[in-house]
Amino acid sequence: MNAVTIAIALVVGIVIGVDLACLFQRRSRRLRKRFGPEYSLAVVETGDRWRAESALEHRAKRAKNLHVHTLTPAEHLLEAWCEVQGRFVDDPNGSLVEADRLIASVMSAEGYPVADFEQRAADISADHMEVAENYRGGHRIVLKDSQGRADTEDLRQGIIHYRTLFEDSLGEPECTQTGRTVQ
Repeated sequence: MNAVTIAIALVVGIVIGVDLACLFQRRSRRLRKRFGPEYSLAVVETGDRWRAESALEHRAKRAKNLHVHTLTPAEHLLEAWCEVQGRFVDDPNGSLVEADRLIASVMSAEGYPVADFEQRAADISADHMEVAENYRGGHRIVLKDSQGRADTEDLRQGIIHYRTLFEDSLGEPECTQTGRTVQ
């Protein structure tokens, strides 16, 4: 091989390397923007950015194939939420557990798979990162409460997470005095 051939091969290799690096940077930026905090969570869980990004792309493809639809505000769901919220003062623990169940049933009715919490949260995160954050936050507090480690402020935050999810799915219910919004 002569020096010119080696130089050309070297330049071509450098150009290909730079193009690949730019491609991977764009991929990372696109996934960070789409998934927000879920991106960092995936990196931590997998321990590797490459695997995390592959998993997030798989999540996005899976979510694209789900038959998710927006629910119309069903009166019985709106009433159920008002009851859950209204019981918070007298039974914050029970109210939070019931809110968790209600949100799971709303998500199921919207078309999200009911397999398990992590799969639902992953599916939701592909298109609604802020919804996934609230879902994970509320569920984390339910788990903390089941271990006897949640205080009243934790429970209040959990209800707020779930209320945000509920309103995102069905709109803000107009509750009577007994079902007033938790602030």
